Amino acid sequence: MQALPVKVKNVNVYAYFDPILPLEEEILVGASGTYSVGTLITSAFYNLDIDNEGKKVNPLRVHSRYYAVGETESGDKFRTPWMYCLDASSQPRFGRTITLHIPEGEAVNQVDSGLDNSKYITLSPLSDVTVSQSFTPPAIGERVLIENGKGNVIATRIGTPHEMGVEITSGDRDAKITPGMKNIMITGKIHLANGEVHPFSQGGYTAISGGDPAVFLQQFF
Repeated sequence: MQALPVKVKNVNVYAYFDPILPLEEEILVGASGTYSVGTLITSAFYNLDIDNEGKKVNPLRVHSRYYAVGETESGDKFRTPWMYCLDASSQPRFGRTITLHIPEGEAVNQVDSGLDNSKYITLSPLSDVTVSQSFTPPAIGERVLIENGKGNVIATRIGTPHEMGVEITSGDRDAKITPGMKNIMITGKIHLANGEVHPFSQGGYTAISGGDPAVFLQQFF
């Protein structure tokens, strides 16, 4: 399903914390913009673009997690899942891509790649890629590892389900990438087989290889 932006108003944006913690930090109040949700095969795309930021209560940080509540022009209430801040300017953008694990034998949209085909399935091209690493507490902030990159969404060839990941084949390297690095966030644009282009934004990656290409997998354990 192609993502169709819906105009929204009275949008309040909050920092996202662990749901078991009784914490709430208001970021933006009374904003307006557009919200869209799209799906295609194994991916869901959530995007919120603010064209009138309303009242800013606390600062935004790129690649930090936020959620929003508000209403459509017709008055229907909505609440987003948590999303990453993609742009912290006067017209903030938020997004999140959720890709389901692919069951054994159901890999789709395979494309050519320089990866070892015995280990990985290459699914969809990526462009305008930024890779960053969040500092672990008590440190605050993040560092950029790769900018202006290109690559592909990948999956491990063996596994039930497959592990999802990203390979970066080019880009400006701003820091050394070593295997085992965690808390990796990747944003960019995903180019789907049907010609659609969607914002791509996912976290929870671990660096598997810092070489050429650099390989990152989502390893939730």
